[in-house]
Amino acid sequence: MALTNIRPDPTPTLGWARRRSTMSFGTLFTITAAGAIASQDKSEFTGMGQVVKTATKTGRYTFSLPVNFKNLRGGMVTIIGPDDANYGANTTGLGYFWRDNDLDFNATSLKDGTIELQFYQTSYADAEVPSGVQILVEIIAEIGV
Repeated sequence: MALTNIRPDPTPTLGWARRRSTMSFGTLFTITAAGAIASQDKSEFTGMGQVVKTATKTGRYTFSLPVNFKNLRGGMVTIIGPDDANYGANTTGLGYFWRDNDLDFNATSLKDGTIELQFYQTSYADAEVPSGVQILVEIIAEIGV
């Protein structure tokens, strides 16, 4: 069966297509001892503020985006381990989830344009990621207020 009534996309996408009115932010950062950030992409290349290790919290990092976003639409994380080294003991943070979504306005928080990434160990306790890993993060937000 031939498809005869299909028009070509006037604006072909590079990469993959997303939901309308969304914007993607990505960064790569490297971790050293005690979860400290050794290096990261510059803000002018990522479109967001620098990633910060959240004070007094184990294995937690804060990401700052411009505040004019309506909703969080997704967040992806890739952990890249060092070459030929142990990836980390079961007490290191290799699992992750997002916390404290202040991109969306809600009754329990102020919309300050931040969201936090939390790492945890196999017992689900908060934990630092292994030293020497790189963390690649993409955050997708819906445009609007």
